[in-house]
Amino acid sequence: MSNTDRNQQLVNWFSSEKLKDQRELDKSKEKIIKEIKGLNKETLFPKPKKLSIWKKIKIILLGQ
Repeated sequence: MSNTDRNQQLVNWFSSEKLKDQRELDKSKEKIIKEIKGLNKETLFPKPKKLSIWKKIKIILLGQ
C-alpha cells in the first residue's frame, strides 16, 4: 500500500510542477507581449525619405 501512496505523491508533485511551469510560461509570454507593444513602429520600420530631383541628380552624378 505504501508503494501506491508514494506513486500518488509523485503524481501530485508532478502535477504541481507542471502547473508552476505553465504559470511561469504565461508570465514570460505576457512580458514579451508588453515589450513588443511598447516598441514604436516608426523606429522599427522607418519610412523612406522622398528625394528631390536635385538630390537624385547629385546621387547619379557624384555617386553618393
